[in-house]
Amino acid sequence: GAVCVRVVPLNKVVHDCLMAKELVETATAREELLRLGRALNCYCDAAGDADNNDQSLSPEMVLRGLLRGLCDIDSNGNAMVETWGVSSGECVMSVSSNEGQVHIETTDNDDQEVTSQKKDYLLLRQRLRQNGIGTPPHHHSLSDSNTKDNTALDIWNSQLRGSLLAGFQLACKNGPLCEEPLYGILVIIESVEIAITSSSNNNNNNSNKPTTTTSSTQQHQTTQVSGGMLVATLNTSIRAALLSRPVRLVEQYLKLTLHSSLSGLGPLNAILSKRRGRVIEDSMLDGTDLLLIVALLPQAESFHLASEILKKSSGEVTVPELVFSHWDLLEEDPFWIPTSLEEREDYGEIVNNGDLSTGKENNALRYIRMVRKRKGLLVDGSRIVVAAEKQRTLARKK
Repeated sequence: GAVCVRVVPLNKVVHDCLMAKELVETATAREELLRLGRALNCYCDAAGDADNNDQSLSPEMVLRGLLRGLCDIDSNGNAMVETWGVSSGECVMSVSSNEGQVHIETTDNDDQEVTSQKKDYLLLRQRLRQNGIGTPPHHHSLSDSNTKDNTALDIWNSQLRGSLLAGFQLACKNGPLCEEPLYGILVIIESVEIAITSSSNNNNNNSNKPTTTTSSTQQHQTTQVSGGMLVATLNTSIRAALLSRPVRLVEQYLKLTLHSSLSGLGPLNAILSKRRGRVIEDSMLDGTDLLLIVALLPQAESFHLASEILKKSSGEVTVPELVFSHWDLLEEDPFWIPTSLEEREDYGEIVNNGDLSTGKENNALRYIRMVRKRKGLLVDGSRIVVAAEKQRTLARKK
C-alpha cells in the first residue's frame, strides 16, 4: 500500500483556533487561516466554484474544513487532518499491477501492457492528489465505486486507519534532528492506495447430474500490511518531509533577575553577550547605587552562569534568579554549507567525512551534536573506531 502525506508549517494562532474549535480574534488569525486554506486547496462550501475560490474563501470556511478532517492535535502546536476524500472514502483506492504492488518499477524493456498500466496509475495518483480540505462530495467524484475499491475501504477502516494516530504521535515525540519533540507542524493525509488481488475459486459439483462448474471472484490484499508497518511508514515519511525543507531548532529561554553595581556592568554585559543573552530592562533602585537588571538567556547557555558572574565581577553582581520565560526559534541553519566563492574563501570546503562544520560558528549544529552525544546517537563529527578489539599500542617490545 501507499499513503500520500503532506507536512506544512502550522502557525500558533491557527493551532489556537483548532484547540478552541472557533475563530480566535487576533491580529493575524484571519490572514493565517486564509493562507493555509489556499495552500491546502480548501474549497469554500457546497455552493462555491473553483474558479472564484480565492474571492469567496473565508477564514470561517477554512477552519470548518480543518475541524471536519481533524484527527489529532497536541499541546505542542502539532495537528493531523484528513482531506475530505480520505474521510469519505473517495480517495481510498485499490491499485493492482502485474506484480500485485502499488509501485511499478521502471525498466528498459517494458512491454505495452506495463506501460499503459503505469500511465493509468500515474493518472489515478494525480486525481487523488487534487482533493482538498473541506471539499464537498459533488465537487470531486474521483472514480465509480467497485468491488476492489470497497474492499480497499474496508481494509483501511478495519485494519489500518487506527495506526495513523500512533504514527503521528511517534513522529511528533521524536524529531529527526536530535530525537526531541516537534513544534508547529500540520500533517495532511491526502490519499491511500492499497494493492488488491483478485482470485477465482472454481467449484465442481460432482453428482449423478451433469457436471457444472461455478466460479466466484474474491478480492483480498496482495501483501498483508500490519498496523506496526503503517506506524513506521508514517513516522519515516514525516521525518523525510521535514528534512526536505529548511529546519530550525526551538530553544528555551530563561528570565534573569539580578542586582549589579555600576562597576559590575562591564563584566556582566561581556558574559551575557558571550552566552547570547540580552538585557530587556534595567532600572536604578531607590536609595542605593545598585541596578535592577532583567535579561533573557538561552537555557543551553545557562550552565555555570552564577560561578562565572561571581568570578568575573569580583562579587559586584549578585547571583541571578532564573525562571522560565518562553520558547523561541533559533534562526540558524544547522545544515548550512558555503556555496559562493566568497563563503568558500572565508569558511573553507566541506570535509569528506560528512562533517558539515566549517570555520563559521554554528550554534544550532553544536546543540544538535551535544544532545545526540548525550543520548548516545550517531554524531557526524565524532570519530568512529573500527575493529576496536584489534587495536595495538604504539610501543613495541623487541
